[in-house]
Amino acid sequence: MDASGATPGHLLALIRSRTAWTRQQLIDATGMSRPTLLERISPLFAAGLVREAGSTASVGGRPAQLISFDDRLLTVLTFDVGHTHARVSLTGVHGGELHSVSRRIDVSHTAPDAMLTDLVTLGHEVLGACPSQRLVGLGVGLPGPIEPGTGLPKPTTILPGWDGYPLPDLLRAHWDVPMVFENDARALAFGEASLCPGETVLGVKWATGIGAGLITGGMNLTGDDGTAGDIGHIKLARTGPLCRCGRRGCLAAYASGHALISQLGVSSLTDIASRAGEPDVARALASAGRRLGTVLAALIAMANPRTLVLGGIIGALPGVVDAVGERVRDITLLRSTAGLRIVPSALGERAATVGLVNLIVQRVLAAEAIDAALALDAGPLGVPTR
Repeated sequence: MDASGATPGHLLALIRSRTAWTRQQLIDATGMSRPTLLERISPLFAAGLVREAGSTASVGGRPAQLISFDDRLLTVLTFDVGHTHARVSLTGVHGGELHSVSRRIDVSHTAPDAMLTDLVTLGHEVLGACPSQRLVGLGVGLPGPIEPGTGLPKPTTILPGWDGYPLPDLLRAHWDVPMVFENDARALAFGEASLCPGETVLGVKWATGIGAGLITGGMNLTGDDGTAGDIGHIKLARTGPLCRCGRRGCLAAYASGHALISQLGVSSLTDIASRAGEPDVARALASAGRRLGTVLAALIAMANPRTLVLGGIIGALPGVVDAVGERVRDITLLRSTAGLRIVPSALGERAATVGLVNLIVQRVLAAEAIDAALALDAGPLGVPTR
């Protein structure tokens, strides 16, 4: 490959593609001359993006120095905000979690300003526990639609008062770094898809509400208006139980965690999960799983994913996975599901966090973004965590 015209950003992408390189291997891979390689790699060293990583074994001559991507101090701060829980984490760009805190919340009955104050406090707490790191980005997941391009929340009954709330600007006043804002279910799907590289993945978050995300070609489908995956409000019947959206007969009115709590007379999703083996709870979960499977079958016939991942405290229950899978296979043609894997979440409560981190890394470490950052000549990438 002749990549002699490659920028430092493209050179970094090549270096990141494997554990370590010698300078000669980089010259051979890019077609650059040695002076050109040294010119292009110098700003990557200055920005703390690559490092000397030991040397090759000696075979009679002088050992060659190895160069690798330097991710040791690069971190991402994430806010995974659900209906009833918020999880704030500091994570390395390769996904290793450094510190996290979780809190019970009530996002539907807490004013945005109050919620933001609590989240910012938690963010500073997490960063304070990990000094000497460099923050390169921030990711936020919310249980509602997000306007593409702006990151502004869009109207939803689940988040009263959040429509157009200037969350990006308010967070940027605390942390001036690149930011990503995403629906929590789509973030979960993107996280789970990182375990299935190259596959089309349909991910579902089934907890208090029900949402989905579709990942194909390594890209997260957000839709033109940021509402892709809002499957909980697909209407299954003209009449039926009242949904929190104000309509009747929505999938969420029958099968969401909120609906199941009411149906079973329990106090929380944790109660449902702990009693999943009891006959009345098992029957309710199986019925809800069949309704969800009916909705997912149409999506599977359309998108033909290789993997369907069910996440969230309800979605990952074994009996639920089985009920959804049986319904999907029962009502779709074999050719749509012959190669389909239907599995519970492998990342558990970290799924959305991993997705948000990967979305930030995809943006911040893109070749064009690296070249733009290097053009500012501002020293090491990111800002100190303390």
